[in-house]
Amino acid sequence: MNTWESVFSQSPVNKGYYNGEKLPQAHWDWPKRTWFQARLNLVRENDRPRPLKTSIKLRSVGQMRPM
Repeated sequence: MNTWESVFSQSPVNKGYYNGEKLPQAHWDWPKRTWFQARLNLVRENDRPRPLKTSIKLRSVGQMRPM
């Protein structure tokens, strides 16, 4: 029996035994101080806001749009 057959045979759907409270707990956290995080911080610090491209022309504040 391969791994997946074992997993499916033990599932509650197939009347297998399952006790979720007794599963081993894994406490995981994102890695700290990686090259990717340093690069991302550098890009965020040096990235300037760019003007948005839009097809809508801006009007003066007092002008109402036509209906």
